[in-house]
Amino acid sequence: MKKLLERAKRSRTTQRLRQLLDRTIDGIRDALAASGPRLQPAPVRAKRRKG
Repeated sequence: MKKLLERAKRSRTTQRLRQLLDRTIDGIRDALAASGPRLQPAPVRAKRRKG
């Protein structure tokens, strides 16, 4: 049972991480697709949950 719980927890965290990564990559891609090179970095909003 404990092993199952651990696996579920791990998969959830990896899912969140993958989601955040996808979002940041999308933001960067959009920034690059927009007009020319900009010096301003693409804004990345990641809400941090306090444990």
